[in-house]
Amino acid sequence: MVEPLRPGDPRRIGPYRLEGRLGAGGMGQVYLGASPSGRKVAVKLILRELADAPQFRARFAREVDAARRVGGFHTAQVVDADPDAASPWLVTAFIPGPTLQRTVTERGPLAADAVLRLGAGLVEGLAAIHRCGLVHRDLKPGNVILADDGPRIIDFGVAHTPGDTMTRTGSVIGTYAYMSPEQIRAEAVSPASDVFALGSVLAFAATGRGPFDATSVPAIVHRVTSGEPHLDGLPGELYELVAACLAKEPAARPSTADVLDRLSVTGPGIAPPVAPPSVSPAAPPSTVPVVPVVPGKPLARRSVLFGGAAAAVGVAIPGYFLWPKSGDGGSGDGKPGDSGSGGGGSGGDGKDPALPVARLAGHTSQVESLAFGPNGRTLASGDFNGTVRLWDVATGNAITTFKGQGHTGWVMSLVFGRDGQTLYSGGFDKALKGWDVRSGLPRDVASYDGQFDSVGCLALSPDGTTLAVGVGGRVELMDPSTGRRTVTFTGHTGSIHGIAFSPDGRSVASVAAETRANSVVQLWDAGTGRGIKSFTGTDGKPFSSVTFSPDGRTVMASGTGVHLWDVGTGDRVATLTDAHPYLATAAYRPGRTVIAGAGGVREPNIKDGTGKTVSLWDVTTKQVTTTLKAVMPESRRDTSISKLAFSPDGKLLAAGVNQVGASDEKATSIQLWKLP
Repeated sequence: MVEPLRPGDPRRIGPYRLEGRLGAGGMGQVYLGASPSGRKVAVKLILRELADAPQFRARFAREVDAARRVGGFHTAQVVDADPDAASPWLVTAFIPGPTLQRTVTERGPLAADAVLRLGAGLVEGLAAIHRCGLVHRDLKPGNVILADDGPRIIDFGVAHTPGDTMTRTGSVIGTYAYMSPEQIRAEAVSPASDVFALGSVLAFAATGRGPFDATSVPAIVHRVTSGEPHLDGLPGELYELVAACLAKEPAARPSTADVLDRLSVTGPGIAPPVAPPSVSPAAPPSTVPVVPVVPGKPLARRSVLFGGAAAAVGVAIPGYFLWPKSGDGGSGDGKPGDSGSGGGGSGGDGKDPALPVARLAGHTSQVESLAFGPNGRTLASGDFNGTVRLWDVATGNAITTFKGQGHTGWVMSLVFGRDGQTLYSGGFDKALKGWDVRSGLPRDVASYDGQFDSVGCLALSPDGTTLAVGVGGRVELMDPSTGRRTVTFTGHTGSIHGIAFSPDGRSVASVAAETRANSVVQLWDAGTGRGIKSFTGTDGKPFSSVTFSPDGRTVMASGTGVHLWDVGTGDRVATLTDAHPYLATAAYRPGRTVIAGAGGVREPNIKDGTGKTVSLWDVTTKQVTTTLKAVMPESRRDTSISKLAFSPDGKLLAAGVNQVGASDEKATSIQLWKLP
């Protein structure tokens, strides 16, 4: 489908007149064009940021020369290119016809014999590409044109030589649902990577869904790299072929010659469908979540998963997801309940709804920061040693651990971008980073060099366009995509401990560890940086966190209790207290008049066990209505809860639960409670 050109689009590239937009890929925009004689062509304009990357132009020129040699009946011929242009471009023959993606989406899956004919055509095209020393790297339903005389593989803009691991800044080139495991991990690719993608494309053509489809990009990445493909509905011969193509190890996949031989033997007149092999294909993630088996901790028979039935499948990543033992009282060993014990948790058998429904392990130092993604299905965590992890909340699987060019120490703050594809992290190392959630690659958003310029806290405006950064004793507002500072708030006399945007995005609240006797909440105008008013504590101890109520009428700060002020009048309206001598973290529950608070490492008296509990206050009655109890591997008294975070819908509460000085997976965890 051709879309009209947009105001910012060029009208001509080289000698080719542009007539419309055909789509976009990992390396640039594709246009419908016309040659001087009127012949239709597809023109791909490469992103300027790639053109500026070292050695890109020389590599691009080599690949264009190789791509020109790709012939055969099943590819779009490269007819022109200019690797030396300010923004390099590539021109291929325009193939009229719908894409496989559009055809299946609008008309439904193809018949089995049509899938086999499609596969034969595609593998011939891949073989032609591979003979020229190239790997396509982005074979997917949207890059397959169903022409009148057979399928065509398009988009040579991402084709590279075998062994290449070229990436864009902050991302991996390709489409995750159809990428091979080694390509997602940015390892060397080979023709076997295209064979993996071929298996996924054929499964989509036959069933209308990808074999690794999931509800979020991190979940897709996990299924491709560690999970089993969903191949239900494929007839026997096709099932066996696709399953072979989708082997995790490249060496275990058939070659293009082997695939073509199988398709030629099967022929277009496919035999009647037969039952698939005796090993059942994996069900979609919504029905059978994956349970990673922790070494040395066999999964008990009655382990119950959050959101679905249990399935014992071993995967090589840390973490586990389980119901704690009923009756633990918050001091149990964190193992799943055995066949003689209840399921515990609010979603289990209801015996003790105060216990967490899940305990996620894998960090080896104290968990100091937490953030839910915008859709609530992904949770990010950061620890004292500089590790950042992503978790799939539905399964409890550790999706990935961000590595390379990361923080050198304490990850003090985390917040997701509005689209969930970028995670921002601030550290004690004075660095602010933006992580591409899909690839795990970072970019440096900002760095600081002042003596006390640790990036202690972060907040994102409701519209996602402004990032508030607590740096030392000031707050900076910036454009998160460029790192350009727009407003700076100054006035605190200590390091910023918490910042928050009001629900309408017009104001920002901040708290700091003040040097003066009383702690202060500062309220700022987000547009001008002007101070609006301040709210003062009178107990002589610093506030540790700040946030607005969901309706924006109240601002809350935690410390020795939870303090609430009316934003309009500046009057203190309530102070909520419980057994905690000090509340290091507190949060409003989205959409409810409920506040959660817990104790942390600054708590002066944690020997009474309050370091293991979370209090839930009803703001209307000012009473604690529920006390949640964390579960630790050993009955030790130096437990603290360092951070709380609610999911966007308010149905889950996450907590970083640590034994002070923790240095192993047993002594630190993230625990989740499901709330009614």
